[in-house]
Amino acid sequence: MEITITKNNLVNSLQKIQYILEKTSALQHSHNILFTTNESTAFITAYDIDCSARATVPITLSKPGTICVNGKKLFEIIKSFDDEDILLQKNSDDNLVTIKGKKSFFHIVSANPEDFPVIDFTSPDEHFYLQAETVKKIIDRTVFSVARIPDPRYNLEGVYVELTPQEKESADDDEKNMLAFIATDGHRVTVAKTDKVGGQITLGERRIFSRKSLVEIKNVFADSETLKMSFAGNDVHVRGENFILILRMLKGSFPDYRKMIPTSFIHEITINKDALLQILRRMNILAHDKYKGIAMHFATDNLTVSINNPEMGHAREDMAINYAGEPVNVSFNIRYLLDFLQVVATTDIDIMMSSGMHPCILKEHGSDNFINGIMPMKS
Repeated sequence: MEITITKNNLVNSLQKIQYILEKTSALQHSHNILFTTNESTAFITAYDIDCSARATVPITLSKPGTICVNGKKLFEIIKSFDDEDILLQKNSDDNLVTIKGKKSFFHIVSANPEDFPVIDFTSPDEHFYLQAETVKKIIDRTVFSVARIPDPRYNLEGVYVELTPQEKESADDDEKNMLAFIATDGHRVTVAKTDKVGGQITLGERRIFSRKSLVEIKNVFADSETLKMSFAGNDVHVRGENFILILRMLKGSFPDYRKMIPTSFIHEITINKDALLQILRRMNILAHDKYKGIAMHFATDNLTVSINNPEMGHAREDMAINYAGEPVNVSFNIRYLLDFLQVVATTDIDIMMSSGMHPCILKEHGSDNFINGIMPMKS
């Protein structure tokens, strides 16, 4: 094989591949990447046990062929070159790959490409599509609620995906869907939705993305890309402009999250997001794993936030709010509030509750597309 390739194109693709290469896996070739070529394109493939990826890069082809090399070492070498164009070459009579610029070259040992696993990157015809920026937004709004500890009843170590086709307003409209990401750790449940989804998909498609899969999607796709997603068996195919991921979905069932979200409340209070966030960040200075509860006292036109850590001290701060109901006391894990507030896009949030020991809802003011159900702590 002999190809000439632009450094920046290759570095960008290899950078994305680095997120896929498994550093500790015992799988053969999981640290390697496979180069294959056609007349004007190189296909760079990587895999580990839960994820496969292929990047497409334009090239100038002198001799077709296939090479298999260590993906991390190749990335480090290419990144160190000053040249704009780089030559990759391998002769059939040895196992060395030549990496050459104008002034320098490397010879690195290659592996047998015939031992690299065969991966089918053909995606199913049925798919839905949306902007990568939208996907990243709903990932950020849910991934913090993923459980860290396994639950024998359900698989809570991922984000549940629910895709539901919506009725078209007219026959000329494109197909529309509602995409919901849901995560829970048993103490809170977070739901993030978007209707900026087109395409066709099986009614009521429901799957569980692993945390790692969602991180891969965030890392490798640019905000401006349109992503096509499709399901094949227990895998999801995520296709961008020059990159495709095949991600293994998690097995197991997910609880009925709708039963975890109360529908009736006694109190509904609107609060300025930034003002509350700043107070909580100050209170968080005294928070600790053993003392992470934040007390909130709602009274007429006032909210008092306080924290008490016997090992370090205590703090209290008042905030003016628009509230005219009966006084209410409620305590939350401060981390849960911070996780929610740090990804809220609106100026105000709504806090909906009945009492200090019933589940509460936090959501963006004026929208039901991002809600966070939290179980209060005992005072």
